[in-house]
Amino acid sequence: MQSATLPDGRTVFCVNAYEVDFSVHEIFSEDLGAHGLQLPAAGTFLDVGANIGLFSLYLRDHCPQARIVAFEPMPTVFAALERNLAVMDPPGMAVPVGLGAKAGWAEFDYFPGVAALSTQNREVGRTLSAGLRRLLGRQQAGGGIKDILDKTGATRVAADEAFLDDLFHPETVRARIDTLSAQMAALGVATVDLLKIDTEGAEREVLAGLDESDWPKIRQLLVEVHLGGEVTEVMAADLRDRGFRTSIGKHPLSQGGAAVFHIYAAR
Repeated sequence: MQSATLPDGRTVFCVNAYEVDFSVHEIFSEDLGAHGLQLPAAGTFLDVGANIGLFSLYLRDHCPQARIVAFEPMPTVFAALERNLAVMDPPGMAVPVGLGAKAGWAEFDYFPGVAALSTQNREVGRTLSAGLRRLLGRQQAGGGIKDILDKTGATRVAADEAFLDDLFHPETVRARIDTLSAQMAALGVATVDLLKIDTEGAEREVLAGLDESDWPKIRQLLVEVHLGGEVTEVMAADLRDRGFRTSIGKHPLSQGGAAVFHIYAAR
């Protein structure tokens, strides 16, 4: 396990310190209010696909009394998440499972060099890896992303093909899966003020694990969709049919050609 320093001087635990700057840029610069989402100070938030917990930390900064529950199935990543949530005040809760359409076990492509890319969907992993690889070469990166890549030193190794091959080489990891409704019941969650989903291609499966009786408990969603623009539009339409108003934004990886989008949904 490594550690990294955030721009405000705080230290977080992580798998790879060089990943943290990019994630901080993505998460902490986000103005959820501009997309119609509200963060109640004492709300209940579920962070599905939490990685090392930076979004949970963002929530704690804005919501000092919130209940925060974070789900992460990759054991090495979970170890960092658990430590980061334990030092929050008050602490968040880390749960070592992935969420899906049904309970069981699943195989993941885990990327030790870029842990945030880990996924059950091998094709999504390839697409995200290719998009990030193009960003490292700065072929399509905008100014803000270029600055982050330069700061991490990533651009200095972008021409080293052997290094990049190793960086984006996945390992197979088997992890436990449960459904969202089962976890809500086990945790005694009656209302979810924000359900954030970032599961590198399993976002539809996560929502499929939500029983019809539990949908009214979800007040807002932030869903990162890794399945292309068409699927994003279909998912947004499904949420509108359930009484949510929605908007769609692009993820920074879209600058590298990966079709990654955000759906913001609120009742």
